[in-house]
Amino acid sequence: MREPFSAGELPLLHDGGVVMPPGPQWRCRLLPAPGVAGHPLTAAQRQHALALLQQLRPAGIPLAPPVPHPAGLLCHAHPDTDGRVQAYALLRADRSVEMVAVLPTGCWPPHAHAWWPGVYEIPLLQQIPPLLLPLAGALALPAPCSLQMTLLALQGSALIAKRQQGSERAYPLPAGVDRIELPTVRLDGFDAERKRALIQALDQVRRCAGADTATAFYL
Repeated sequence: MREPFSAGELPLLHDGGVVMPPGPQWRCRLLPAPGVAGHPLTAAQRQHALALLQQLRPAGIPLAPPVPHPAGLLCHAHPDTDGRVQAYALLRADRSVEMVAVLPTGCWPPHAHAWWPGVYEIPLLQQIPPLLLPLAGALALPAPCSLQMTLLALQGSALIAKRQQGSERAYPLPAGVDRIELPTVRLDGFDAERKRALIQALDQVRRCAGADTATAFYL
């Protein structure tokens, strides 16, 4: 499988020396309402926001305390022996938040790079009420804020999902599909309607791969 980003889609953190290992990636952005200027943060709001930022777990991966970065304030996972990090969370100057994680892959014959969507879906759903909504509040993000998710570097990989009979199998992504942009989901309140919209957005990944069941049992 090729390196996860071509020259035209490099993650914005490479200018600060952050390097991620190759493989499929999940990216999630917490965005304020477009075109609405937010109020300046107080010192207390900023401190609270940074504490919440460090508690984020992209794809369940713990992060270190925030450090300055050319793009904002960065929390990243502990580097491996080659200096690469598996995940990060970034608070940008515009107060948007970006989470990225490289998804673990394994061999599911005949597919050499199979991955499970639950590795990012479950932690995301678990973190919205206790972390992402309070983070949006601490950052005073103009409402309605939203989540924007993208799957990247998918070429040559397969996702694991259940068959209709109940057993799991690997579904290869169609040839030529290297990224999937999921529908943007509004977060205001995260009531039953918003949660349903989020699950429908997450289902698009399984639909793209032709999985028998679009909605995973754990959603």
